[in-house]
Amino acid sequence: MKPALPDVGLAGGVLAVVLALLVPTPESIAAVATRFAGPTASQPLALTADDAFLVVANTDNNSITFFDLRNERNRKLAEVPVQLEPSSVAFMPDGSKVYVANQLSGTVTVMRTNLANGAISRPVHLSVGKEPAALVLTPNGKKLYVANSRSNSISVIDTATDAVAKTISGVGPEPRGLAVSNNGDASDSDETLYITQFLALTLAGKVDGADDAKAGHVTLVSTGSDSVVGQVVVNPIADTGFKSLGDALARVAPGDPSIPGNFSFVTGAYPNQLAHVAIKGGFAYLPNTGASPNGPVRFDVNTHSLLAVINRSTNLDAGRTINLHRAVAAQSNPDRLFVTQPWAMAFKTRANDGFVVSAASDHLVKVVVDPATGAAAVQSDPLDPTRVLQIKVGKNPRGIVINAADTRAYALNHISRSVSVIDLGSVPEQVLMTLPSSRLPTPGTLADKIHIGKALYNSSIGEFDPPPGSTTPITGRLSNKGWGSCAACHTPAGLSDNVVWIFGSGPKRTLPQHTDFDQGVADRSRMRMLNWSAERDEQEDFELNIRAVSGGLGLIVGADGITPDPAVVNLTPEASAGRNQLKVRGVGAWDAIKAYVQFGIRAPVSPVSATEPDTIAGRALFAAANCQQCHGGPQWTSGRVRYAPPPSGAIPINGGQVVGELRQVGTFNAAFFNEVRANGSPPLGASGFVPPSLLSIHAFPQSFLHNGAAGSLADVLNNVTHRSAGTSGVDVLSNPADRDKIVRFLLSIDASTAPVP
Repeated sequence: MKPALPDVGLAGGVLAVVLALLVPTPESIAAVATRFAGPTASQPLALTADDAFLVVANTDNNSITFFDLRNERNRKLAEVPVQLEPSSVAFMPDGSKVYVANQLSGTVTVMRTNLANGAISRPVHLSVGKEPAALVLTPNGKKLYVANSRSNSISVIDTATDAVAKTISGVGPEPRGLAVSNNGDASDSDETLYITQFLALTLAGKVDGADDAKAGHVTLVSTGSDSVVGQVVVNPIADTGFKSLGDALARVAPGDPSIPGNFSFVTGAYPNQLAHVAIKGGFAYLPNTGASPNGPVRFDVNTHSLLAVINRSTNLDAGRTINLHRAVAAQSNPDRLFVTQPWAMAFKTRANDGFVVSAASDHLVKVVVDPATGAAAVQSDPLDPTRVLQIKVGKNPRGIVINAADTRAYALNHISRSVSVIDLGSVPEQVLMTLPSSRLPTPGTLADKIHIGKALYNSSIGEFDPPPGSTTPITGRLSNKGWGSCAACHTPAGLSDNVVWIFGSGPKRTLPQHTDFDQGVADRSRMRMLNWSAERDEQEDFELNIRAVSGGLGLIVGADGITPDPAVVNLTPEASAGRNQLKVRGVGAWDAIKAYVQFGIRAPVSPVSATEPDTIAGRALFAAANCQQCHGGPQWTSGRVRYAPPPSGAIPINGGQVVGELRQVGTFNAAFFNEVRANGSPPLGASGFVPPSLLSIHAFPQSFLHNGAAGSLADVLNNVTHRSAGTSGVDVLSNPADRDKIVRFLLSIDASTAPVP
């Protein structure tokens, strides 16, 4: 659900928005253009090279906002509509043009600007690939690179003509963060474009569920030839610095947690969710949410906040990855707040200081890097060395830029829809002011409820209405000291980190939540059964994840409005929905999260055309094989909640599973290495699994089925029992060419695809 395009906002008539070209021609721009002082990187906000103006992408309002920073004005000039889901912005160095990646529209908006004279041109929209998530200019401003996250390509735009000059393929799945090195001169000398692949990919010989199963990847492109010149593998780390109670894959049951000595099992982690890359000197830095999926799952051994490092002289992993959580755990001050979901970072130009955005914990962390080795060290508060320096900003910061003078940083707060202005010259660094960027939803509306749910979904802390008789808000319920959020596993888009976690019921690959409900349909019966083993039938059942996995106190409370409800929150013995819950502005916390999942999470757009001959043929073969028996209907799955929770005696329950929604299709093998529970015992699976949704399955590469055992959709269809499940065991898909056509159809499925009944 997207808000309507906002009105253009003017700040006291300072800026006139002129819908005509009122700026110099491209030729005259080239004659006077300046160059950015350092490397460039994709961000949802951007500065001109002279630090005079700032532009911000308002993703949820389908607009961008301009700010005048001259002489510390810090004044909003205008909010201008663009297209759907603006995700990344870039200014030409001299501020003569602005570029906007519109993720849902699949376009780049170009506007000529003369902000000093109060002029913005009529926007021009350039078609690029599917879901452009990021864009970056070369330091000299001559080329613009656009990461098409669903087309798996890079569009190259010539800024002299504002036309797509080339499309670079072969950059890997889901290109996301972009950065360009700076050779330090105004020539066209060859520089390197660094492109992060968002999700980690399985390493050869490894099995999903292990802490070292996957690795991150960064693709290298020459800006001279606009061709791929290499790829860097970003390795898992062997020791996160946090120990576990057991080792599920080794079949070692967890010990008694009350005995500290039982926490003796070393845990590793692999880099995942690589959304940004920042260059400093001879190194490139990658903030990311590392995955440590081997059980037993516990709040401090599941996700980790990693900062990986690439040596740019060798284009290899520098072996200097740090876990930002370790600095917080080591601080002697007991008032801890972990660095959850490091999403972006930026460096000073004249110093080795960098600032990492902690998206879920609403703060910035300062690091200092060694220019010789690339090693990064988290900094303590200079006024209180017992604690890590954490600069509190707005809700869910997702971007940061630093001016060329190294005096100011600007952080974009996605949920707050604001910009924090940080004074880098103060000791310690501190927020000077907060600039509203775009409108928040009208209180009491559905959009407001969705926004509250989105805030909670993306937070590791949470802020709730005071309990009865108090005026102090309740905070910190969502996880233990800010370690963990819904988005840490489901990404800020509400999708999937594509990790196979060794949970209490067995190996379970994270499912995207855009299929929990029929999109936009309020009918409760249109909700699918949750989890692979049909263990959950309400969103509120994930109260258990907050308490058990993230170590939080939870959102369902007793009569006093603050004490966690001790009742079992699961399928039995009673319903989770309708129980007393914490509230935000009078809205129930779980009600808001449910609204966000139902209306605020969209399905990724497929790059495969529904009109291709192979796609059309694949759909016919899909129907002929009766695949719709398990994967039909508007959610592309047969799994449904067909009763009002809790399940009554007429609903058969076995091992906590609603067995009527399970299907046995040959995808469970008890002998498989990762088929184990978190406690080392045999997993659920013999009774089958809930058929997963096929909606936008193209967005989750190289890992399929509940345990990740299939490396591709072709591998899934190679299972004869599976592909014959809809035809009573008769194999009508023995021809590999037919299966290839079905795969092509599967890859084309998105929200625009008519479901197979």
